Amino acid sequence: MFRRILNVLLIASLVAPLAAWAGGEGCPSKDAILAQLKAIHPEKASRTVVFHFQPPTELYEKAAANPGQAFAAKDGKTVWGVIVADQSVEAIWKSLNDEPHHAIDGDYIPVRHSEIIGGTPRGKSRVLFQYFKKVGIGRWWVTRVEMNEQLYHDSEGKIWELTWTDVEDDVDPSQPPMNMVSDDIPKLEASYGAWMAVPVGEGCTLLEYFNHTEPGGFVSFAQNLLAKKSVRDTLYGTVRLAAEHIPEPHPDSVFIRPDGTRLD
Repeated sequence: MFRRILNVLLIASLVAPLAAWAGGEGCPSKDAILAQLKAIHPEKASRTVVFHFQPPTELYEKAAANPGQAFAAKDGKTVWGVIVADQSVEAIWKSLNDEPHHAIDGDYIPVRHSEIIGGTPRGKSRVLFQYFKKVGIGRWWVTRVEMNEQLYHDSEGKIWELTWTDVEDDVDPSQPPMNMVSDDIPKLEASYGAWMAVPVGEGCTLLEYFNHTEPGGFVSFAQNLLAKKSVRDTLYGTVRLAAEHIPEPHPDSVFIRPDGTRLD
């Protein structure tokens, strides 16, 4: 899934920077945002319950005080990112789930190919193939992407969560679409993580990214220097996609909430 591109976009000279834009002018005050976040108990998200990492409280503080700016942290092979943006949770959610369009010209999320190879596009559970390659360097990956319906219900619709785990070992790299790149670039070794979107005001959403990865090879070395910048750039790109692409007509697309109800 496109959030795993963070693990391979770590060589600055090979990757064009994404625009640092996300808005935020219409969002509530810092105290109001933090109060709403505290009320929904972010420790109930998969980042803690399933993957055993605590909420990034310090990043929440920074993001709530500076709407429109993305903040990131890294600890070993784990990265976090948080942004508060003046986009509705519905728009952000559509952006996260619009994987068939994530490869749009590389303007938002710089993947070369994005294809659902199992399940329904934008559905509650699906299998996604993507890859990145530039100047001969890249990775390919296959992930199972799932919406967290139970958390959505338990939070009364306040936590919209999308999780992913790698399933590369379940696919044959000699078969399409993997064979278009598997002979030229290696697969991503291992990864799991989650996106969490929380409405914190009218048309304002806090977006959190969490990822633990084993990228392998030279990228592992570069990761120490550039991972946090990649997190911030991808948060900005996700919000820009919500603002600029999602409002365009999607006549053949069906978006749903985490509980499976249709999202128009």
